[in-house]
Amino acid sequence: MEVPSVFYFPEGGQAAGSQPPGAQASATATATGPPRLASIFGKRNPTLAERSGVYPCSEELGLPRTWAAGGNRMLGCTSLRPAGQGTRRQRESVSTRAGTELPQRGRKNRLDTMRPRDNKRAKLSPSATIDALDNDLLFRFASYLDADGLAQLGRTSARFGIPQAGQQISLANEAARQRFRESATDEEGSRLPKYDNESDVGLLRALEQLRQPLCFDELVGRRFGPQEHPARVTYTGCNYFYSTALSGHVMRGGRSFVEFEIKGERSSYISLGVIRPVSLTDGIDLEADWRGIVDPVFASSSYKPTVAEKLRSQRTARWGESNVHCCAYYSSSGHCLWTDWDTEEDDEEWQGQERLGRSGTIGLLLDLDEGTLSVFRNGRRLGAMKGGLGGEYCWFMTVGIPCTISMSKGRFPN
Repeated sequence: MEVPSVFYFPEGGQAAGSQPPGAQASATATATGPPRLASIFGKRNPTLAERSGVYPCSEELGLPRTWAAGGNRMLGCTSLRPAGQGTRRQRESVSTRAGTELPQRGRKNRLDTMRPRDNKRAKLSPSATIDALDNDLLFRFASYLDADGLAQLGRTSARFGIPQAGQQISLANEAARQRFRESATDEEGSRLPKYDNESDVGLLRALEQLRQPLCFDELVGRRFGPQEHPARVTYTGCNYFYSTALSGHVMRGGRSFVEFEIKGERSSYISLGVIRPVSLTDGIDLEADWRGIVDPVFASSSYKPTVAEKLRSQRTARWGESNVHCCAYYSSSGHCLWTDWDTEEDDEEWQGQERLGRSGTIGLLLDLDEGTLSVFRNGRRLGAMKGGLGGEYCWFMTVGIPCTISMSKGRFPN
């Protein structure tokens, strides 16, 4: 049914546009009142109830009073809803004027009409979606994730974390293996031999950590200043009250090189070397056990039995068969300090040893293929300080004099 046309009569003027055939519509304006509306109903100012089928747009609804003559379009209206299908407030107004009541619908019923009729059709089954994809496509998706992302993926879905029919390893581990083969260099591969019980995701994580800059992850002792850079520490204590800083980077094979840059008035009472990947604070009290002096190279059964026992208790199969658990270059004399955290500890001389004496750089080359730890002073090789090393190690430093020490991955010496 076509909606009848509505005409706007400006105050004191004639109808804009032609009237429909057979319609006798006219309007006049009051002297001061608002413009009037006229329609084919032949009434002035028809009510909303009378306008069923007419699009309402008047001062009664608080809308603009701009109408286009001769058609169903109206300009300036914010609602294009017929009067009989208006908002609830408009319908209540119509029912009040017409003397009738419209049935009231509660909020619950209105929300019910918005819900899907079949809730099962609205649910999405993730397992069904994953099962629809073939392994090659899933492998390509997984290949874009890092080690942590692959580990999370394997815990999320058995399709990724558990070997399926015809597979020897899971999709997550296969993606990690492929990533390692494609990205690891020969030198990186030699430094990361794979353990028998190690997953490919774990090996990829070790590769990602290997590529990160070195930093001191644990500071134990007194008088360390605020750490402005993760690879630099400042010690403000006095002589013999040693404190220790450890790196969390684990070395397991191949050759690894580090440089310690020391700045201070003197460079004595400093030990630089390697230590097993242990915690110096796990169950070890700074005052009761360390007695305020944190120096792991002197943590033997005869000197600090409680500390020595707690350090040995952290041993794993990845330490290997070597009994060199802590080994360091001592800057005051150039001697080699080492211990097995039990009955053996020594202060050895070695061929080529030199003391540092003043500010400078000490480089350490750990060669786990040969089982040696070599020393470089200001870029010059002094010699192999200690042999018989094997298993996992981390870099560490112990300091007992005010100075600043920075640690970085140096370029491999010739």
